[in-house]
This record gives sequence, C-alpha cells and structure tokens, in this order.
Amino acid sequence: MSDPEKKICPFCAEAISVRAKLCPRCRQWLTWRSFRHPVVYFLFHVLPVTVLWGVLMIVAFSKLSQLGNPKPYYSQFPNSLKILQSRMNWAQTQNGLRIYIAGVLTNTCPVPWKDVEFDCRFFDSQGVMLDADTGQSYLTVPPYDDSAFRVAIIPSAPTNEYTSFKISVGSARNAAGWF
Repeated sequence: MSDPEKKICPFCAEAISVRAKLCPRCRQWLTWRSFRHPVVYFLFHVLPVTVLWGVLMIVAFSKLSQLGNPKPYYSQFPNSLKILQSRMNWAQTQNGLRIYIAGVLTNTCPVPWKDVEFDCRFFDSQGVMLDADTGQSYLTVPPYDDSAFRVAIIPSAPTNEYTSFKISVGSARNAAGWF
C-alpha cells in the first residue's frame, strides 16, 4: 500500500482513507477523539443528561410532598382542632356492622385544615379499652370555624361490650396544598 491517502483498518484490513474516523466496511470507530464515537457520546452526552435528570427528579419528589402539605404543619398547631361534641352510633351496612362517630370539629387557628385523621378508642363498662382505630374524614375546616365530621370504624368486639369512647384529632393537612 503505497498511497499516502490510504491506511489499513485494524479491524477488517480494508484500505480506507487516512482521514476516516469510521471504517466504511466494518463500521468500527477508528478514533476516540470523535464525539460521534459511541463510548465518547455516552460519556459526554447520555451520562451527564441522565445524572442531571436523576438529580432533578429527586429534588422534584422532595418538593412534591410540600405541594400536598405545605407549611405550616399541623404539628406546629397541635391543639388547633378541637372536638366540640361527638356521638357514637351503630349501623348495619352492606359490608357488615360499623361504628359511626359523628360530631362537630372547630378550628381555633388561622390555618385551614383538611383530611383530618381521628384517633378513636372504645371502652367497656369497667373502663378497659376494647378497641382502637384511626378514622379519616375528608373535610376542610376553615380558620376560626366549625365543621361536622363522621368517622366509620369496623368493630372487633361484640356490640354489647362497647359502652364509651374517646376521640381525638391525630393529624391534619394544610388545606392550602394543591392535592
């Protein structure tokens, strides 16, 4: 091979141009200095974009929880929701017997609360706790206002053993959240 414009491809032994970065016969890359080389393209284009996308997704997911429950949190106002009155009722539903606790909830702070979770405890005639459960009420309690609530609980003991109950607010979310 005496032509100064030609060289031999180290992969297929074909005579190719000296300036060739890719062998036209075997399609092997002949130089690492090309941004079109698959490994170089991956290291300088695909990998950084993937890492950047991953970092952005981690940041977005951490901020997403703040969109659903922005500050201030209910833990900063632990006694702002108070139960004014409540009553326990029994009802037979399609899915079996249920305990319904209905009542009135008042908000004593400037923050509107939603998705209130109640802690319910049930006692027998001697004051021994029979059952405990949490109930969710999907309501919004405006600032300095009242709202009615109802919580459904599946009983675990016979109905004649339930004589009293105690209900308290466990948690709530800031109603200013997007969802």
